[in-house]
Amino acid sequence: MKIQPYEKVAAFYDFLMKKLDYESWSNYIIEIADTYLEKKASVLELGAGTCKIADYISKRYKNYVATDISLQMLKSSKSNSIKKVCCDMRALPFKNKFNFIFSNFDCVNYLLKQKHLAQLFEEVFYLLKRDGIFTFDISLEKNSLNFQTGKSVEGNYNGYSFRRVSQYNELSRMHTNKFYISDKQGKYFTETHKEKIYNLETFFKLADKSGLNVEACYDCFTFNDIKQKSERAQFVMRKIN
Repeated sequence: MKIQPYEKVAAFYDFLMKKLDYESWSNYIIEIADTYLEKKASVLELGAGTCKIADYISKRYKNYVATDISLQMLKSSKSNSIKKVCCDMRALPFKNKFNFIFSNFDCVNYLLKQKHLAQLFEEVFYLLKRDGIFTFDISLEKNSLNFQTGKSVEGNYNGYSFRRVSQYNELSRMHTNKFYISDKQGKYFTETHKEKIYNLETFFKLADKSGLNVEACYDCFTFNDIKQKSERAQFVMRKIN
């Protein structure tokens, strides 16, 4: 049975990502935020998932909202003190503006069309306060080229069995993660997650069009400029007007 992305994966997502160093990743985002913001700043996270990053950053910035398009992912969060909102990042349902908007783990790559990226940038521009910061990471083709021949990961957790097959199509620039899942009742499901691998120039162009100024484009997890061999990029943008 085909189902929506993260409908079933949410049940074992934290197990799947157990080796990810959320604390170090959070500290990296905090370091970016601290460069521009005061501790009373309002923060909006896009694609918060199970709120592992939110657990860390919300301790420093109390005025914090975590969002994700997957209700199942937000429900899987064990954090009850964080305000969570289920919504599409292309249509954010907020009236209040924020000092800092960010996303992690190539959430932006899940927007598969350039017009959807443009919608995101327009939403962010509208919701940022003057001099507000928008930062996000993207997965680059250098990373996806490692998956041209396909790679598979298998696991079992809390009654679920799964196999993830990852593959990159260089012609379409589409990176696909397909999950084959069986649940506690022995039912079988297939989840397909797709990411578009854009050129860096696309983000500069959309930033300029939306009114956001690119403050930096780092080799992700560092404060060094992006390189040709980089597998991920971290953008930092500011709303000037």
